[in-house]
Amino acid sequence: MGTVLQKSASGYKSLGQMDPAGFEHHIAFDTYQPPDGLTSFVLHFWTIRWHNTTGQPYISEQVMHRPYVDVFVSHQESGIQCTYRNRRDYEAADSGRIIGARFHPGAFHAFRNGSLAGLHNGTIALQDIFADADQAFVERTLSLDDAAAVGALADLLQARNPQDDPQIAIVSRIIEAIEKDGMQTVKEVAQWSGMSERWLQLLFQQYVGIGIKWQLQRNKLLQAASSIRAYDAPDWADIAYELGYSSQQHFISDFKRVLGKTPAQYKRELRNPASSVRDEV
Repeated sequence: MGTVLQKSASGYKSLGQMDPAGFEHHIAFDTYQPPDGLTSFVLHFWTIRWHNTTGQPYISEQVMHRPYVDVFVSHQESGIQCTYRNRRDYEAADSGRIIGARFHPGAFHAFRNGSLAGLHNGTIALQDIFADADQAFVERTLSLDDAAAVGALADLLQARNPQDDPQIAIVSRIIEAIEKDGMQTVKEVAQWSGMSERWLQLLFQQYVGIGIKWQLQRNKLLQAASSIRAYDAPDWADIAYELGYSSQQHFISDFKRVLGKTPAQYKRELRNPASSVRDEV
């Protein structure tokens, strides 16, 4: 029998989920702690399930991603999902189940043995990295209960024998500092880390697949979305100022370019998901 993993003690809240309440209502989401040999590489294993009886598909809308890579298997599709620059929508129709592993930022570099530059906005076939992950592996894994299925996925990853890489820990520390301390420019990150701006750009391109400027902007938009959800009547000018935008219009333009809607539209649709509001702020 393969590895069987236990659920995490505490629930994991995805900061990239743009409608957390809707997601929790429609989707059953659980996380599992990685075994000792994978803790340096895997943030957690995860499962999601849904059973839609309304006849209308639920659209889970996200600011995708934070800088993560996910390996996943399901009956509909299996693969390795890399970081997405903009919003990505997921449709939960009928019933379904997905088993996955989320890597620490930069950690998938240890499995691919090469730069992640250029791999964003796409999905890689499982067998491109894991030769044993054929359709038979997918079917066997999905025949198991959730704990055993994530264990089978853990065994697949451990078979690659990934080697520790100090650069992965550096990437994680930088991203954690950006998200907690609210740094807004590459210059600030360089001063905090003691590294040159050029070195930081190259590190993120190689290990994350996208430049550090993207990470800084993504953090701004995640903070903006969180503020919009938190207040009944958000002050757009105050949000723009707190996030370091030169003007309210610059903030609105950035938000709309990524989400495809203005902050006001986003707020209205959270209140009434069925609406198709077209107001501009």
